[in-house]
This record gives sequence, structure tokens and C-alpha cells, in this order.
Amino acid sequence: MYLTYDEFKSLEISDISEENFKEAIAKAEIQIDMVTNFFYANGSHDLQNDLISSNKRLNMRAKAFKRALGIIIYYAVETGVSSSNDAISGNVKSLSIGRTHLDTSGTASVTYGKSAVPNEAIALLFHWGFLYKGVDYR
Repeated sequence: MYLTYDEFKSLEISDISEENFKEAIAKAEIQIDMVTNFFYANGSHDLQNDLISSNKRLNMRAKAFKRALGIIIYYAVETGVSSSNDAISGNVKSLSIGRTHLDTSGTASVTYGKSAVPNEAIALLFHWGFLYKGVDYR
């Protein structure tokens, strides 16, 4: 598990219940692994080591990963969109979060590609290099 409920609360993204968090975390981890090409899941990078690293870039990257996961969880709980199928099926026609209201024929305008990852999380992941798809030439 990449994120605990206490860590989620410390991100101050939302005050969702622990029960809602537990329901959303597994699918959110699948979504973040899909868009980051399993960056922390495949064993070549260690999230816990990056979090305690003295290298500021690694530390900030790990924190950004956790924040992006928190955003995905919040989005899943608030909208009911927690899988790629939910995102592309168009089941969500309108959405209200706080004072923001969206009317849409689907969620394509607020999620990345055919995933259930909101654009805010994608922007954060992109900034820290998680979406890089190039080839290492070394």
C-alpha cells in the first residue's frame, strides 16, 4: 500500500471517512500504477527510501506521488469514477464538488486519457517525471 489513511488525512485534500478511503485505495493504486508505468510497483524504485532520502529531488518526487494518489482517491470517492471503465462509459453526466459543478457527457474532460486519474493528479505526476516514456540510452 502506497498511502495510509493517516497520510491521506495529513495531505489535507479532503476529510473523507476511513471506510471510503479503504474502498477506494486499491483501485486508485491500480490507476496510478497504470499512468506511471508501475514506477514504484516494479521494484526498481523504492517509495519509502525516496521519502527519507537526503536527495531533495527524490524526496519531493515521492511526496508528489503520494499527493497525486490522494487526489485520485478523493476523485474516486466524490464522483464514483474509480476505474477506466467508469471513466470511458460516460455514466457520470454531472458532478458537483464544493462550489464547482460540471455538466458533461462523460468524464473525458476531467480525466487523463482512458483512465480514472483526474487532470490535477496527472499535472503533478508529469511535473515530477512520472509520465516520461523515453528510452534510457546509457
